[in-house]
Amino acid sequence: MPTSFTLDRLEGPAADGSPANSAAERWILRAVAVCEGACEIWFLERMTDRTGPELHDDVEALISRNVLADSADGLRFSSARVRGDVLRATPPSLRSALHARAAAVLAAESFPGPAANQLLRAMAATGRVDVPLVSRLVADPGVDPSVAADLLLAARAVRGAAVGPQLRRDWALATVDHLMLAGRLQPALAVLTEEIAADRDGAGHRAQLLGRLGAWYATGRPSVAIDYLHQALAQADLDPGHRSLLLTTLAYVAGRVGHPGVDEFLAAAVRGQAAAPTPDGELRLALAGAGVALARGDVPGARQALARVDPSAPAARAQAAFLRVDRIVNQLVLGEYDEAATALRIADAEIGSLGAATRPMLTACDCRLRVAIGELPEASARAGLALRRYPTGQVSDEVRAELLAVLVEVSCRQGDPGAARKLLAGVDPPADWPDNLHWVRLACAAAMDPEPDRHAELLRGAVDALARSVRPLLLVPQQAPALTRAALLLGDRHRAYLVSCYATRVAERVDRPLWWGIAQHVAGLVDREPGLVRDAVDELRATSARPALADALLDLARMPGTPEAAAREAAEEGAALFGRLGATGDQERAGRCARAGPAPDRRHRPERTDAGFDALTAAEVRVAELLAGGATKQQAAAALFVSFHTVDTQLRAVYAKLGIRNRLELARLWTTRTPDQDPG
Repeated sequence: MPTSFTLDRLEGPAADGSPANSAAERWILRAVAVCEGACEIWFLERMTDRTGPELHDDVEALISRNVLADSADGLRFSSARVRGDVLRATPPSLRSALHARAAAVLAAESFPGPAANQLLRAMAATGRVDVPLVSRLVADPGVDPSVAADLLLAARAVRGAAVGPQLRRDWALATVDHLMLAGRLQPALAVLTEEIAADRDGAGHRAQLLGRLGAWYATGRPSVAIDYLHQALAQADLDPGHRSLLLTTLAYVAGRVGHPGVDEFLAAAVRGQAAAPTPDGELRLALAGAGVALARGDVPGARQALARVDPSAPAARAQAAFLRVDRIVNQLVLGEYDEAATALRIADAEIGSLGAATRPMLTACDCRLRVAIGELPEASARAGLALRRYPTGQVSDEVRAELLAVLVEVSCRQGDPGAARKLLAGVDPPADWPDNLHWVRLACAAAMDPEPDRHAELLRGAVDALARSVRPLLLVPQQAPALTRAALLLGDRHRAYLVSCYATRVAERVDRPLWWGIAQHVAGLVDREPGLVRDAVDELRATSARPALADALLDLARMPGTPEAAAREAAEEGAALFGRLGATGDQERAGRCARAGPAPDRRHRPERTDAGFDALTAAEVRVAELLAGGATKQQAAAALFVSFHTVDTQLRAVYAKLGIRNRLELARLWTTRTPDQDPG
């Protein structure tokens, strides 16, 4: 390919149709024509090997004749017609040489994105590959992943290119990585299956391809992903660096789904990275560690793991999207909604470097955020648009289930369960772990159907899957009470109690008002204890989780044992809040509750015995004294250096022994207690 164009080779009359009056002007116009946008003077100087007054005079002449238009950004044609005339007057072989020259110039001046586009045009016209430039550009984070994938696909298609065996293997893997980053999942799978079937580069390369195949299935069929990764690790002659990469990928996939062997996988990955450090190994380990922590409800641990790595590092490109999304997920779980909104805006502005595959993941996060804070119509509109834009097969099961869950929840809240049921009828989620974990969020949304028995199998499977990983329950907190309520309506108190345990575990580890409120709300539903739900309302008032607060108010109003005046006040407040959120169906239910009052309290009231105080243990006395004095459960837990769950268990024992039902009765009864009734 020519690398320079000099005027002594360009003499002669202007080609027919060209608006140039000389060969010099003609080459200026051709250089401007191949630019993607405005053409700056430095680019003209590099393309024509001319500088100084002569070049400037020719440019001014073209501007004065209204062939070119000048602006602060650079030179443009005065019209699309003039540009078309110039391009038509340029011979095709010369045009491809101009694109090749432009690619080299732009790459040298650190404009990798435009350089890659120019090189693509040159390769399409000539069928020749500039191997060093292709290798350089596809590794540059400034090149859009889809363009990088196209460069590699074009280069790999050229027969006879000077590409050695090792570079060919590297290009095959890089092609898959860039296609996946670009969201072009089916072409990525096609390249993988073609390379695996060819099996031309030995067991080591086959292991790398199987590893990529495992990563491809990670957010759709984790069982298949784990199987492929095990197959890859079983290959002979595996390079230590590649083994380290496979181990960290396995730990990441296994961690998100709560695989029983994940601790072993993670330890092996740490050893592998220590033995053969790779540029992105630490980032993969951070993602794996965060996945394990989040599956166990340890949100602070997940945040610490993600904070140890830099998503802007060049080595992080392949995983940067997942790192950014996981950090946003952590903000959502912690109720840091303003911070999450800011992070989403920044990530969206950087979509070119993160890759188009990130956009549906960010859309799902955005919809989660809007549902959590109560922007229900906007969340539904965005989720519906995304599902139309990304049909089945173009997004992962995890993202698709999330977007469907938004539509189902909003439909139920707006009083249209028929629409929700129609959406649910259109999917066939896997029934078994780990593949069903991606669909737990959809099951949680289905729990809002006023007739949960329609989805009984889906709901029971969701609660069972949470025993492996509570991650799906963390993303939109108000769905934990919905799942609990549905389990109770199905007569399944055991599963309702399990959800309460999971929510309490998260609350103890997160220690935020949002999760204490959710845990108390769920425990109040399970124990039929309005005092707990009242505490939940108090906690949730300090958060931006308005749907969670409105749900707690409505449940408080409907609970047996809530005083009539308090029930009516809670129902009216809940109805007003639901109305502001656009939850018209919930608003109507709360309005009916305000008019009808709470349900009668038909619970069996245990008989109070004189021996009740004497039956209390020392630990139960300490808990009772603190709560009778006005402390919350979490305050009592902190004062006694025990868990919230321990306090909750001991308080229930106190209620049973004293024959009371709530803390108001406890406070009144405690004033009648005498010191000699302390346990000996």
